[in-house]
Amino acid sequence: MQTVATFTTPEDAHLFRTFLGSHGIEAFLLDEHFIQSFWYYSNTLGGVRLAVQDEDLEHAADIHQAYMDTLRKGPYPLQPVRAWPVVILLSILFSVPLPIFGRQPWRQD
Repeated sequence: MQTVATFTTPEDAHLFRTFLGSHGIEAFLLDEHFIQSFWYYSNTLGGVRLAVQDEDLEHAADIHQAYMDTLRKGPYPLQPVRAWPVVILLSILFSVPLPIFGRQPWRQD
């Protein structure tokens, strides 16, 4: 078995494992439960490792590259929200920190 990719959270690793499964490649997660229990050790241990059989390694690496490219591009380009000064002003006035949602999807219609 060879490690194809590492992820900081088990959730991300499960998403990619399912994606590999849809391409007919069986994958296994290593250190998943330890990272789930002790998430603050994720960077120290190298995260959750996703391993495949030796004969599937090259194909899985190609799929991983395509998967990561798709995540980087996304279905829609993102633009920053321009309302952050209003959110900061309201947070100061009401003495309650308000969450700032950093991005919104931009759609071409």
